[in-house]
Amino acid sequence: MKIGLYGYENAGSTTLFNAITGFNIPTGFSGDRQQTHLGTVKVPDPRLDVLTGLYNPKRTIHAELVFTDFPAASREKKALSNIQEAKSMDLLVLLVGAFSSDGQKPDPVGELENLLTEMVIVDLEHVSKYLEKQRKLPASAAGKDPRLVALVERLLPHLENGLPLRSFGLTSEEETALRGFSFLTLKPALAAINVDETRLSEKPDEAMDRLAEHHRVRPFLLSARVEEEIGRLAPEDQELFLADLGLTEKLSGRLLRAAYDLANLMCFFTVGPDEVRAWTIEKNTPAKQAAGVIHSDLEKGFIRAEVFTYDDIVEVKGNEAELKKRGKVRLEGKDYIVRDGDILHVRFNV
Repeated sequence: MKIGLYGYENAGSTTLFNAITGFNIPTGFSGDRQQTHLGTVKVPDPRLDVLTGLYNPKRTIHAELVFTDFPAASREKKALSNIQEAKSMDLLVLLVGAFSSDGQKPDPVGELENLLTEMVIVDLEHVSKYLEKQRKLPASAAGKDPRLVALVERLLPHLENGLPLRSFGLTSEEETALRGFSFLTLKPALAAINVDETRLSEKPDEAMDRLAEHHRVRPFLLSARVEEEIGRLAPEDQELFLADLGLTEKLSGRLLRAAYDLANLMCFFTVGPDEVRAWTIEKNTPAKQAAGVIHSDLEKGFIRAEVFTYDDIVEVKGNEAELKKRGKVRLEGKDYIVRDGDILHVRFNV
């Protein structure tokens, strides 16, 4: 899963990137504001740690997310200058500054509104150019899909009214048909509100809530500077610092959990003496498709999957033979919907 960080200058996007990834990229005037930064983050999951203890494998592999910190723009310019790169992201984090900087009063609602409006305009321009091109093509032109054209035509007035496609009410089939467009206002998005540490326990104000609801994005309060400082402490000191702030875990865990929830994602596991591993899939994914996430050969030659739950294997302390005796190991076919925390042994034949 790829997550893009966007924001204006001094909103703290690179500080947030450092807090999440553990990197130490220079920020402020000492940093390169035109540089794109990439970092991979392991998704913390206590269940994976428990399974590692039960199976004692040669290696443990966490699910991973790739974060991209895009160059910050001045408030007089477009923040989404890297449109194609933004379209390649699976989820967008729109960072706005809600703290005083250089004596200037913050305007997080205005910043977020500008970012969200930019996304609508990008999609509107894409739709307009597509429809203009389609109108010039003869009806018999190869590859022309009248149903897709009709669907995109329905989107036009919605975008012209300044509304995101998240609020259009598309069916799952329609979303699949539009996947190739990579519309920005269809992507899940977090509105990350960067506040002073004294405001971490507060809730977003009403104006921010209304704007977020209008564009179907989720507000998320954080203090990037404080979280970056916490990340540099020893683990035992981190817990004390977090407790003082009324928090129970670091930003990386809170943000990744919010991202998973917003993007409708979950994890299943594969276990054994060689490897214990977490795999990320969308919720409501059939077993055959989930097997393809492990390896394409498993999807092609899928026969069935042995399935048991995390809770059940923990109860028998990793003894799969005992689990089978208790009738807790199921054989499931290709249409079985994998659940969060399921453990799969895939049977296949290529």
